[in-house]
Amino acid sequence: MADWPTLAAEAFARRVHAGQVDKGGAPYTGHLGRVAARARAHAEAMGLPIQHAEWCQQVGWLHDTIEDTGTTGDDLLDAGFDPAVVQAVQLLTRPAGKPYLECVAGIIASGDRLAMIVKLSDNEDNLDPSRSFTAASPEHELRYRRSAEMLRAALALTPSTPTARGGDA
Repeated sequence: MADWPTLAAEAFARRVHAGQVDKGGAPYTGHLGRVAARARAHAEAMGLPIQHAEWCQQVGWLHDTIEDTGTTGDDLLDAGFDPAVVQAVQLLTRPAGKPYLECVAGIIASGDRLAMIVKLSDNEDNLDPSRSFTAASPEHELRYRRSAEMLRAALALTPSTPTARGGDA
């Protein structure tokens, strides 16, 4: 059963992404839910504490809120989300014009495992052949595959620490 902050993240994401659809025309929140579930599963498989698995699920629901809606980091903090969750969402927000793999490299350089796990989960969902659409182009598919490789390597090299952000919180 989901914890209250995870239910709040889902409700928040459903509200701010209401009416948005993916490239296949399906409600965008389907993507968010799949990313959230994958992120939690990855965190649990890595043996992270339950709090971090819950945070990964929350970040999964919220990972596109700043980039794709009028939401800000302050809005997320005001809604009561943990600063670790908000930090990860901010790291996952790609600035306009910044190359995709450069953004992924920045996420990795941050050492924020929440952001890395959710970005990997996002890439995996974007590459999932069972989705109602295929990657927008071979270039996008290659970008997602390269990103996933980078993230898997970084997560394998990240030592297990007491916090999701490499011991700084």
